[in-house]
Order: sequence, then structure tokens, then C-alpha cells
Amino acid sequence: AGTIFYVKVYNNSSIYVLHNGQKVTAIKSWDGPIGWDRHECFGDALYFWTHSNKIYKATFHPPNEIRITFIRELQGESYNYNMLLSREINGRKVIYRACDDPKNGIIVDVGKGMLIG
Repeated sequence: AGTIFYVKVYNNSSIYVLHNGQKVTAIKSWDGPIGWDRHECFGDALYFWTHSNKIYKATFHPPNEIRITFIRELQGESYNYNMLLSREINGRKVIYRACDDPKNGIIVDVGKGMLIG
């Protein structure tokens, strides 16, 4: 199956799921509003980036709980799209999903617009 998350963005941001006809809303424990293009599901979790430059993970625990976990603060990273981030590591640009460790990113050959590896 899977979980469908609903996200209300900007001021008064909220996250909820519908489970057996009931709306289950996350208790807001994140810092700052969620941007309109700054959330994406990977696996059975929702990852989101707030305007305070922090990444969080939301997971649904039936029947009535959404757990929010702080993942990390962004550090010198650029947002690409669909929660793909990039940064320079050891002089090379790498790209990775918000749910992944930047150290395990894929090296990008920016000059030719190609991925290496």
C-alpha cells in the first residue's frame, strides 16, 4: 500500500493523512513554514524543507499518529527540484535526495551537464 500525505504550505503549514475515513493531523513540531515545492515522498515517508533551512521527515503510524523527525540543517546546499539537493564536496558538485546523506551523492559534471557514476 503506501501513505498519501497532504501538505498545507506557507503560513499555518500542516501535514495530514486520511486513514479509514478519519483525518490524522501531525502535531506541528517543525521550525518555520513549508514551501510549496519543498516536499516529496521517498519510500513511505514525506520529507520537507522549511523556510528555516531545515529538513524533516514525516511518517504515519496507524491508526492515529504522524511522527515528525528532524533530519538536518541545510549547509551550503542548493535546491534543484523534487527535493533533490546539491553541494560541493572536495571541489566536485554532487546531487542527492533530501533523504540521503550528502556524502553519498552522485558527482555531476556541470560543464557537460552529465552525471558521473
